[in-house]
Amino acid sequence: MKGKFRWLLLIPLLAVGLGLYRLRFDVEVLNLLPAGEPVVEGLKLFQEYFANARELIITVRGKDAESAEAAAKFLADRLRKETNLVAEATWEPPWLEHPEQSSELIGYLWLNQSPAAFGDLTNRLSETNITVLLQDARERLASSFSPDDIARLSYDPFGLTRLPESATSSAASFGQGQELFASPDGKFRMLFVEAQQDLSSYRACDKWLQKIKQIVESSETQGAIPPGTGIQYTGRPAFVAEIGSGMERDMGAPSAGTLIVIAVLFYITHRRWRPLLWLIVLLIFILATALALGGLIYGTLNVVSLGFASILLGLAEDFGIVLYQESRTHPELSLSAIRKLARPGIFWSSITTCGAFLLLNLSGLPGLGQLGTLVAIGIAVSAIVMLYLYLPPLMPRNSTKDSVTQESKHEPHSPDPHMEVEYRGDRFSTMAWSLTILLLLAGASFILLKPPRFDRSPDSLRPKNSQAYAALDELKTAMRRTQEPLWVVVEGRTEVDVEARLTKVEAILAREVAAGTISGFTTPASLWPHLANQQANKPIAASLIGRRELYHRQAEVAGFAGNSLGFADGVLQTWQRAVATTNVFWPTNENSHWILEKLTARAPNEWLAVALIHPQSNFTARAITTLARDVRGEGIWLSGWDLLGPTISNLVIREIPRVVIPILIVVLCSLWLAFRNVREVLLSLSTLVVAGLCLEIIMSVLGWTWNMMNLMSIPLLLGMGVDFAIHMQLAMRRYDGNLPFVRNSIGKALLLAGFASVAFSSNAGLASLGKVCATGISCAMLTAVFLLPAWWKLFQGSKRLV
Repeated sequence: MKGKFRWLLLIPLLAVGLGLYRLRFDVEVLNLLPAGEPVVEGLKLFQEYFANARELIITVRGKDAESAEAAAKFLADRLRKETNLVAEATWEPPWLEHPEQSSELIGYLWLNQSPAAFGDLTNRLSETNITVLLQDARERLASSFSPDDIARLSYDPFGLTRLPESATSSAASFGQGQELFASPDGKFRMLFVEAQQDLSSYRACDKWLQKIKQIVESSETQGAIPPGTGIQYTGRPAFVAEIGSGMERDMGAPSAGTLIVIAVLFYITHRRWRPLLWLIVLLIFILATALALGGLIYGTLNVVSLGFASILLGLAEDFGIVLYQESRTHPELSLSAIRKLARPGIFWSSITTCGAFLLLNLSGLPGLGQLGTLVAIGIAVSAIVMLYLYLPPLMPRNSTKDSVTQESKHEPHSPDPHMEVEYRGDRFSTMAWSLTILLLLAGASFILLKPPRFDRSPDSLRPKNSQAYAALDELKTAMRRTQEPLWVVVEGRTEVDVEARLTKVEAILAREVAAGTISGFTTPASLWPHLANQQANKPIAASLIGRRELYHRQAEVAGFAGNSLGFADGVLQTWQRAVATTNVFWPTNENSHWILEKLTARAPNEWLAVALIHPQSNFTARAITTLARDVRGEGIWLSGWDLLGPTISNLVIREIPRVVIPILIVVLCSLWLAFRNVREVLLSLSTLVVAGLCLEIIMSVLGWTWNMMNLMSIPLLLGMGVDFAIHMQLAMRRYDGNLPFVRNSIGKALLLAGFASVAFSSNAGLASLGKVCATGISCAMLTAVFLLPAWWKLFQGSKRLV
């Protein structure tokens, strides 16, 4: 029979193996946020369709405009030669570098104009007016002092680039557009580099980015780039590579740091290598098992949830140390007796903490929900592993004179649990109660005089010390884009759907500009195809195509060379292709694609467009709410990074009661089942209150603020902070209030909790969560170890407390 049941052991092994096989890592920051929230959905659509996933931005800052331009041009030429890495490198407006391709977009824009506007163009190019038009162009070429006029008329004598004003509002004017690539003084330039391959993973992004950096650095070393030129990298590949590398460090460095802290404190306390090494082995096993089970449940884990590793290690080691300390304190007891002694504290502690972390799934933030589930799984695994695997190698089942017992011979024996030392007990109680009153008064004063501050910005979602974000901030400053625009993402199943919604959005935004709410806006309305106008203009365009030979003869008579008609021929060829199509006509060359992809996109079974809103500097929250209400509709999403912080912060604040109340119920139930005593339940809750006041005092003194991530420490502290009260009060019961004995058996174990390593996470939000949790847990631990016994003595009426 036993042999048959051994096959059951394969089930957990198969689950762990399948979990590791399914395990993937997600570094997309927006996936940490609640799905279905309009601002989040709008940002996701913008990031997916309008922020080129393969486009790296290289910023170049030179000592002067000439050196910056030379460096940008050289890098573009150098990177274009790396055809296996780079699909395109753009350092100046494409219509300046390849003006011959501009005719396609101009022809497309004319085709989208109203029949009346297109009719005006037809009149300008009629047989009776063409001679006058060409003569006027020749006279302006001879008399104009404007370089732009001379350059434009030399290749566009028919004035085809003079589009109606409505068409030029969304597209850059040809002959200009340097403001997209260079700062006003020219000392700062941007280079857009598109990867040849798909950068679908953070490892692919990092590998590709390192190769690009090597090329740039070799160019600097060879002196091809002027000395003193500053080069930085930003854009999605840089962000993803940075976040992914930080994720790997978060899995390694903080977890290793936690293990080192545990090892150092354990050795300082016990001076024994064998139990220390076995504890480390089991902690690594618990961590790997929890990670595998997380992969089995979720498949893909996001960057924030990976912070569970350090949190889990800090909590799991506590179970092992409690068991070990009990075995050292009671060398005369058997293995089963020690388990029986420690099991209630470990059981109720794990139940409470697991419940608290699992209930993080109620927060609406997927990242924190995953983190909570992973920690809860790990705690459940660690409770079982530590109870049944930690002590047996250290304490043979059939021997009381084992290694643990032999080690204990070299240490002083614990004091008699019935020993009374009234004087020290009274002095301790007086100090504890004085400190309790002082903390209550100080905490209340700080809350009244310096209320907690809440940071509503989205900075908690960023990596700490991010070079990519630093480059982006420098770009904004140099290009004078300090205020982030808002976005209106429009989607529809057909081009006609998007066109109708864009018209609606444009009317609303025009009204807001007139009201002074926003300073301006940019929509792709003129770049978006107007099906009705195209159908109406195609027959007229066909008639103009038939006059090609006439235009050539008239231009030759007016003295224009044949190469000056190349632009007009390109426009006519565009119209010829459009006339041959029965569906909506879109331009296709590289020049047109570069412009259109910034504001329009195509997805399976849907089309998308984005409009940019430039708010006033005094744009208020109420104005944002009003604008969002007016703009939003079916297939229309108002979003922006400046909206993300307040939106998610408000969501988290609203959801705090929904998370805290269930956790509080779990805590109360666990406390009641553990103690069956109202006074001890209230004492445990009092420990949390005093610890919370201590935390607020420390945060206020250090200038820490609450944010959308570390606010979730409140439910965590409810679940984890009560563990110390459970352990201490159960021990006080067992040893009849003998505090030295309790500290020797339980207090040392609690003082070894390791949580602060999360504070060194590369993610700012997770780091702030780690700092607040570590500080709060420390406050709860110190309150339970040093203040709770005095309260317990008063309300239990014990004379045994020392």
